[in-house]
Amino acid sequence: MRYDKHILWACVAALVTGWVLTNDDGHCSGTVTRHSCNWTCMHLTLQWPGSFCIDINNKTSCKIPQTVQYWTIHGLWPIRTGHCCDCWPIYHSHLEEIEPELTKLWPSFIKGKHFFYFWKEEWIKHGTCAGCVEAMGSPLLYFQAAVKLRKLFDIDNILEKSGIKTSCEVSYKHDDIRGVLTPLLGQNYDLQCVTDSEGREAWIQLKIHLFRNQTLGCPKQEQEQKFDRLPWSNSTGHPCPKNSTIFYVPINYENPHEPCN
Repeated sequence: MRYDKHILWACVAALVTGWVLTNDDGHCSGTVTRHSCNWTCMHLTLQWPGSFCIDINNKTSCKIPQTVQYWTIHGLWPIRTGHCCDCWPIYHSHLEEIEPELTKLWPSFIKGKHFFYFWKEEWIKHGTCAGCVEAMGSPLLYFQAAVKLRKLFDIDNILEKSGIKTSCEVSYKHDDIRGVLTPLLGQNYDLQCVTDSEGREAWIQLKIHLFRNQTLGCPKQEQEQKFDRLPWSNSTGHPCPKNSTIFYVPINYENPHEPCN
C-alpha cells in the first residue's frame, strides 16, 4: 500500500502528541483518531531459548543458533489499549549501528526468518507506541533502550551465581527462583512457563514490569495482565505453577523442540 508522503509524516508527527491519522483498518488517512500514547507501564519480556521450541506449531521451523547461549529479548511492550501507528516505517539501515548487539541479544529462532523482520514486527506492534516517549522516539532509540535494559537486568549472571542452572533432572520450586530474582527486580516481574511432552513445567519467559521512564515498577492494576498467546505456539503460555516444580531446561541445538528427550 502506498501512502501520500504528507499524510505519512503527519502520522509520525502526530504520534508524539498522542494523535494519529488513521482510517478504519488502522492505516493512514485524513481522519484523526486517538492513539495509544497514554500508557503508564511496559514489559521487558525476556525468553529462554532452551524452552522456545517446546510448544512451537511447526517443529521443523525452529532453530536455535549455536551462538545463542543466554536469555534473549522477546520484546519491549507498552501495556496499552488501542492501535499503534502503521505509518511509522522502519528500515534495515535504521538499526545498522546496533545490529551486532541485536543479533546477539534479540535473535529470531524461526528458520528462514531474517532477524530484521522479527525486529520490524516488534517495532510495528509495540515500538510505535513506545515511540510516544522521547527516550524511545525512533526505531534506533527504541531498540537501544531494549538492549540497555537487557544488559541492566543480567539474568544469566544472577541465576548462575545463585546456583540455578539448566537441567533436565533437577527442578526448582517457584519460591526458589523468586528468591533469586526478587533482590534484583523486587516484585515487579512474572514467570511464564510452557508444558513439554513429558508434563514438565518449563520456564520460558520473564516479564519485567517497568514504568514508561524505564524504571522498575508498575501500578498493581496494570501488572495484572493476561499472558499473551505465544504467536509461534500451539497454546498460551501460563504463569509458572506455585504448587509444582519448574524446570530450567538446557538449550538443545540438535533437538530444540524436545530439549530433555
